[in-house]
Amino acid sequence: MPINIETVLKKGINRTVARNGLLLAAVLYVVSTVNAIVGLGVQQWVANRGVFPMGVPFSRGMDAEISREMGAALFAIPPSVGAVVSLLAGLATIVLSIGALRTFVSDETERLPREHFTQNVVWPGLNFLVGTIVFGLVVALGFVFLVIPGVFLLVALAFWTVYVAVEDENFVAAMQDSWGLTRGHRLRLFLLGVAVAVVAIVVSAIFGVAGIVGGVVGVVVTQIGSALTTVFTLATLAAAYEQLVALPAEEPPVTTDTGTATSA
Repeated sequence: MPINIETVLKKGINRTVARNGLLLAAVLYVVSTVNAIVGLGVQQWVANRGVFPMGVPFSRGMDAEISREMGAALFAIPPSVGAVVSLLAGLATIVLSIGALRTFVSDETERLPREHFTQNVVWPGLNFLVGTIVFGLVVALGFVFLVIPGVFLLVALAFWTVYVAVEDENFVAAMQDSWGLTRGHRLRLFLLGVAVAVVAIVVSAIFGVAGIVGGVVGVVVTQIGSALTTVFTLATLAAAYEQLVALPAEEPPVTTDTGTATSA
């Protein structure tokens, strides 16, 4: 029985616009917006001091141009502070992703259960961090070899994060289970991924128009689209996972006494 792409997409959208989906998007929005604004502050700090990579000519006119393109950040922030904020934002995003997946595989649509974000997050968080690096390297190597292997690995290993967050598995076992879960469904999962990407591009484009303005205003608006697409992607991934695990397992062929294989 094949996975139903339309049903998964509808559930992903419904979970995104549900009360807890919007709450999660709001929290992600705050985290990503603060991180982005701090990034602008770091750029302003660099521009104010004329710090450029070796070999890049610098002039006061260039300094003014960079400040204009950044939309004049609210304040200058030292890179060390920016690095700390970026690290904290990354850790917060991991915890939020783990809690989101746990919430989206449940029937809860009104609230964000605190236990999903606070209980047993250290071990899954470490596996999430290391697994993301390994997953990225594996898929990148696949794309080096004529793209198709990269797409195949991206689809086959797509559910490893769900196994880490929901099943409390380490990232190696999670990738193995994702490989088995997607077997026989990879073409339709690829089509589902394309549909999710199209939706994400459209939403990002709508809010990304503000990026033309640049600076803080552009960041504040564009991050709305980023938060919504992140929640939608997680919700759709969880919906696809639920549908796959609910599919009846294929029974092995039964052999008769004469050794002839028959269907179960």
